[in-house]
Amino acid sequence: MLKSLLYIFGFLLLGELISWLFQIPVAGNILGMLLIFIALKLKLIQLEDVKPASDKLIKYLVVFFIPYGVGLMVYFNMVAEFWLPITVAVVFSSILTLYITAVILEKSRK
Repeated sequence: MLKSLLYIFGFLLLGELISWLFQIPVAGNILGMLLIFIALKLKLIQLEDVKPASDKLIKYLVVFFIPYGVGLMVYFNMVAEFWLPITVAVVFSSILTLYITAVILEKSRK
């Protein structure tokens, strides 16, 4: 379990470092996820090396969204005023994300 946490947090740190060093306008955690994905795809690390910690983290994923939900309440009046465009944007971007993910998955399985 400790080894898998070290892998996950190591890639997170690497992503943050790359984002900070090169001033890339992409969050470091996103870069870290991309790097760990590439490492898994290229078989630089094995899935079994990260699976124990990732299973535990996914189990409690909902907890990680609590601070964002609480922070959103600061802008309650703005959300109430613009609820329709926000809803349309969320639904459209979710559908687009699902579609792009499906296309990438289909292409990567070939």
